[in-house]
Amino acid sequence: MLFLAGDDAGAKDTVVRLTSEFGFAPVDVGSLREGGRLLQLGGPLSGLHVLKQD
Repeated sequence: MLFLAGDDAGAKDTVVRLTSEFGFAPVDVGSLREGGRLLQLGGPLSGLHVLKQD
């Protein structure tokens, strides 16, 4: 999985498409305000990015 957060829907769509092509399973966790907190050092999703397994 690859968690992502952002405020630009078009940019997030591009990142989802590109990272999917590289073998990741992107997971949109919301805006920078809410989702960004989850991804920050010490947050519950910090460091949990892993490669997609088929």
